[in-house]
Amino acid sequence: MSLFSAIFPPDDVVEELHDALRPVREAHPRLHWQHPARWHVTVRFFGEAEPAGQLAGLERVSAPVLRLRGSGAFRHVLWIGVDGELAELGEAAGVPLDWRPHLTVARGGGVLPHVEFTGREWTATEVVLVRSRRPEGYTVLDRVPLSTSNA
Repeated sequence: MSLFSAIFPPDDVVEELHDALRPVREAHPRLHWQHPARWHVTVRFFGEAEPAGQLAGLERVSAPVLRLRGSGAFRHVLWIGVDGELAELGEAAGVPLDWRPHLTVARGGGVLPHVEFTGREWTATEVVLVRSRRPEGYTVLDRVPLSTSNA
């Protein structure tokens, strides 16, 4: 069992990206494309940790406005970039200094395609704690709403 905290984009953002990736999926059928229901932005990876207290302090973080934009690749992973004010969330979550928010869409060997994409803006209203276990997949264990007040 592995734990991680994450932001799941809203359905309309997922649908927009899924539609934009259709020609890329057709051009690269050998890649292992992640199911859109699994698309998320990992905030912090905890590994084999206990769930208690992993989201502590995040309820005071302001809900960031985000946008999926561009793409990149590392270690056989094709990802879509995430733009937005994530410094406050990253600091509160204790992410490493080299944290690069992204959404993994495919895995595979060889040269991965570049994806030109700029999605709509959306507000991340919560961070979830997720357990990943094979073969069951993801289970959300906890949720913390992010502050949307203008006070």
